[in-house]
Amino acid sequence: MKTTKHLKIIIASTSLLAASILLAEMARPPMKGADFDKKLLRDTTETHPAGGPSGGYADVVQRILPSVVSIGTYSKKAGRGFGFDFDNDDLEHLPPMFRDFFGDWLGRREPNAPREKRRPAPSKPVQTGLGSGVILTSDGYILTNNHVVDNADELKVGIPGRGRDYTAKVVGTDPQTDVALIKIDVDDLTPATIGDSSKMRVGDVVLAIGSPMGLEQSVTHGIISGLGRSELGIIGKPQQGQAGYENFIQTDAAINPGNSGGPLLDERGRVVGLNAAIETRSGMFAGIGLAIPINMAISVARDLLEGGKVQRGFLGIEMDSLDSHMADYLGVEHGSGVLVNSIVPDSPAAKAGFHEGDAIIAVNDQKVTGPAQLRLIVSANHPGTEVKFRVVRYNDQLKHAEQMDLTATLRPLPEKVGAKTENKTSEEDVSKSGDTFIKGVAIENLTEDLRQEYQVSSEVQGVIVTAVEKNSAAYEALEEGDLIVQINHKAVKNVAEAMAARGAPGEIMRLKILRNGRTKFVIVKV
Repeated sequence: MKTTKHLKIIIASTSLLAASILLAEMARPPMKGADFDKKLLRDTTETHPAGGPSGGYADVVQRILPSVVSIGTYSKKAGRGFGFDFDNDDLEHLPPMFRDFFGDWLGRREPNAPREKRRPAPSKPVQTGLGSGVILTSDGYILTNNHVVDNADELKVGIPGRGRDYTAKVVGTDPQTDVALIKIDVDDLTPATIGDSSKMRVGDVVLAIGSPMGLEQSVTHGIISGLGRSELGIIGKPQQGQAGYENFIQTDAAINPGNSGGPLLDERGRVVGLNAAIETRSGMFAGIGLAIPINMAISVARDLLEGGKVQRGFLGIEMDSLDSHMADYLGVEHGSGVLVNSIVPDSPAAKAGFHEGDAIIAVNDQKVTGPAQLRLIVSANHPGTEVKFRVVRYNDQLKHAEQMDLTATLRPLPEKVGAKTENKTSEEDVSKSGDTFIKGVAIENLTEDLRQEYQVSSEVQGVIVTAVEKNSAAYEALEEGDLIVQINHKAVKNVAEAMAARGAPGEIMRLKILRNGRTKFVIVKV
């Protein structure tokens, strides 16, 4: 077919217009975080008075539904994808807990269908998953989970009432918090109202909205069952030293596969969380849903928008919980504070004057309750931020603990820094013997054989704990294989020095030990 002169002009004009739009898009500077904040619709007033709205939650739900989207993920990789290419052969590769469910579903879908042959790799992307998201701005920024969009070659966003899907691009992802920011090219969307997750309390009413099992815009109702849930190992790869930043809101509002990335709302319809996970043994909801606090999610999204990655502060300490004996020794309230086990050389902590054995009890006047919370607080501050720490330190000359304030200027978090896992060992029957250090605890000088047996570096000096009786007073503090390197702030290299430094019967000793490559401080009684 020949092209007419008029048609050529139209095609040329269209091409120039498309090129102009593309160049304009490329020339547009990235949005600043402050500009992004101005686009967000916020409401941080207190929640609804006790009792909830008298007419139910229909009006609240109707206001938020236009802001909740479904997100389909597509892959170009070979496979049968999501949905209708599933057959009986696939049942054999599923965990036993899922076989009955999907077997029943397969029988209902095609009860008399013959077993199909394996199909060739698809020529175009096939759907591999379905999640949810919440609209943040009218011009197309959408918040969801990292695990919803991870490894997808293509994203399709379904918006209520539009009758079509929109292709989305990923602005940035943060696997360490399971937050992702995506964008579609639409300018007339209805943004959700963002609440303040720090004001939520256990017992507050919440609603969860999403696309569980593909059922779009499903709404469930419950309460907040707990706050600050952490160290669950759901986010990140703790076994590889890449622990995530967990600070979940726990709810009994039903959350199922497909809800991920959808909003958790307070009873006024404000987004206070991003539905992310469930704790279950069956793969389906069992009364424990987990959501990322919206304050954390928005902070992450802001960083992703500005630089494509999250800027986290780094202090440079290895820390542990304060047990009751160490808390009493330092005069710290039980259940609060963290113990500084070691300090990274030339780190912000080292420059600020932190010492091994210090207890951190507050950060910027906020009480510290444990290592996970302190890690969240520090990482939430950008590099270059000055942070004030309230520290308790034992004064050897005055023989009592004293409080002081230390200020550290945080550095960027190194790429490979993560929480180390600690392998705890216990031996009910003590078979080894040595010199009795205190009642129920045997120690020996480090020999080459003992270094090899307990995997102690040749550069480290101290005495090795070779036995701890189960019923002894030191059983909770010491384990076989611990290397004692200091007693009451004095370095010890052999059994004789350890015996000389241990003190009189009934006195309290502070021991610095190495356990599985990590420094710890423990309190034992002579």
